[in-house]
Amino acid sequence: MRLSEEDVQLFYKLYSSLMVYINSNKNILKQASTTDELMSHPVEERVKVRDQLYQHIELIDSFLEDNPFSFSNADLEIIQTWKYFTRDRFYLFRHLKKYSIFINPSSPAKAYGVLSLSDSLKDLFPYLPVMVETVLLPFKGQIVYDGYVGAYNVSFGGGIRNGFKDSYDKAKATYGVITSLPFEPKSKEQTDEDKLKFYLKNERNRDYYWEEIQDLIHGNHELTVVFHQEMGKSYARSYGRRLREIGLGNAWFGILEGLIVASGKNKADLEQNLKAIVPSFMQEFVYLYRLKSKAKK
Repeated sequence: MRLSEEDVQLFYKLYSSLMVYINSNKNILKQASTTDELMSHPVEERVKVRDQLYQHIELIDSFLEDNPFSFSNADLEIIQTWKYFTRDRFYLFRHLKKYSIFINPSSPAKAYGVLSLSDSLKDLFPYLPVMVETVLLPFKGQIVYDGYVGAYNVSFGGGIRNGFKDSYDKAKATYGVITSLPFEPKSKEQTDEDKLKFYLKNERNRDYYWEEIQDLIHGNHELTVVFHQEMGKSYARSYGRRLREIGLGNAWFGILEGLIVASGKNKADLEQNLKAIVPSFMQEFVYLYRLKSKAKK
């Protein structure tokens, strides 16, 4: 979830050089004509320079034209992309292997996959979720933050945490995780099957979207099959725990309408038993569940 060391050094070289240029135009800090001099100032002073960039983003064009540090065309192209920044308050929601998830609480919500710089976001913010304010920047086809991230001392109860999870799920369903900027807000094409599976994902979703679920499956045989299969999968999780508690294992079960309607020593046995007791028009609704034996310690 972090840029390579080479890319981290490149980012800071380009970004701090741009800050020196911004400072020279806006005369904010004294003795900041080089990157070393700039970085010697306290963070709160450097942030004043950084804020001027986002308030006067046209200065990037001036920087590109002047090229005061004689950067290569490839370096200038990176800086040019920073005109497509995203500055906001975000909920830092989750650390994944590829990136950290920043949720923009706008409507509809958006989820950004953000890479760390020299300091790992997971180390900086081990306890999630947390509300932060930062600027997201494109960098070589990925998204990073601009090196400055402020956290708010706000705690979240269970209900709000569940709301973040809902926002994350909706954002993924609508746009996917955004991993590059600029972002064109085009909804990800969702099939009715995708929507149905999202609505059925957990009990909270099923309660909230029950009317939408009924509208989708009404008169649609294929989606009705998906409905029963997804619901069977959900029931199987709770049945599995209970069946193992009473010592069962290495067996197959058929689940229909929340009930175990048949079992078998193997899949073939189960399918044969289902044919004997379940009407043919309902057999494809049955979820076939394999109960494995509990691992021995």
